[in-house]
Amino acid sequence: MTTFSAAPQALGYLYQARVALLLLLQAPDEAQVKVEALDDIELSKALPAESLALVQLKHHTSSSTLTDLHEDLWKSLRVWAEQSASHAFVVSDTRIMLLTTATVKPGSAASHLTETQRDFGAAETLLVKAASSSANKALEPCFAAFRALSTEQRRALLSKVYIIPEQADIASTRKRLEGVLRPAVRAQYVGAYTDRVEGWWNDKVILHLLAKDPAFINGISGFELHEHTAAVAESFHTESLPIDFLNAPVNDGDIDAHRDRQYVKQLERIQANSRTIRKAILDYHRAYNQRHRWLKDGLIFSDELALYEERLRDEWERFFDHYCESINQSDTTALIEAGKKVLRWVELECALRIRPRVDADFVRRGCFHLLADRTPPEVHWHPHFLAEMNAAMLATAKGS
Repeated sequence: MTTFSAAPQALGYLYQARVALLLLLQAPDEAQVKVEALDDIELSKALPAESLALVQLKHHTSSSTLTDLHEDLWKSLRVWAEQSASHAFVVSDTRIMLLTTATVKPGSAASHLTETQRDFGAAETLLVKAASSSANKALEPCFAAFRALSTEQRRALLSKVYIIPEQADIASTRKRLEGVLRPAVRAQYVGAYTDRVEGWWNDKVILHLLAKDPAFINGISGFELHEHTAAVAESFHTESLPIDFLNAPVNDGDIDAHRDRQYVKQLERIQANSRTIRKAILDYHRAYNQRHRWLKDGLIFSDELALYEERLRDEWERFFDHYCESINQSDTTALIEAGKKVLRWVELECALRIRPRVDADFVRRGCFHLLADRTPPEVHWHPHFLAEMNAAMLATAKGS
């Protein structure tokens, strides 16, 4: 049975996005990148001599060598030949590159088009000979497109073609990305920093390919990328932390899954409205996942989280005791209003941050709800919630 795998194609698309990121990181602010436009990667305003760079990428997971009849070479040549014939770009103003993980066969046409060995006349002769002698029907459209150009047109095109072999594969390109980004953060944070830059970049590429935002018509700019990487680097400052879940959505399934959680029961006890409860679940969800991401990436340790929670508990206790000590303990309405007042302080007035420059409020609010969800709860809103919970547990124990 024949087995088909989409893995090589998927790796090719991921490789394309990663290489585009690497190229734009090394380009000036005014540069623009497009993916899947005139070529795999179209880079403009990045090179001093040419106004446009077209990049074909060929990624192989096993060894490969570019010969005069290699399909990677001919499929690329077909694209360039047809585009130059239709004047899709100005040949004289364009640098055309084939970046491949393959090697180049010595003496082949490709070997005459590398950056160090330039003899496009010899390359043209070898390619015409190969196209005329080959019986490969699958490549016939490629041969035809190349032969359709005049000798002068072929040589003019080949004079702008650069074969760049033995490029880093997708895994090694990640290492190169980390090397480019390394100066912005401490060595221990390079991996986490690169993850965040590349995650943002992949989202940008998706939007660019969907073309749903007019801002992406001209591609992704070097300025936007450089500004974003600088902003992310600042979040790795000792007084800050990167925020990854600020806009993380919560669907109805997530909301329903939390309905029976203790922190939600606490909100229901003070008659919080449905929107307040939904936002609390959102804060809990985001804070839980953000804390987990920080811990996983080694950006924070459990001791610092525990100290932050201790500070939150202490501030809550001071406010709770000060505000609730004068409440009439038999006035049901007053007790509920007191709980609402405590919750308002937690959500809108408490200003404690886990680090001085972490200003995402969901972290603080979500951590309070995490504390409210513990058994027994370490913070609560309704003044009688603890007593009522203990009474219910005692009644359940006696009933059993």
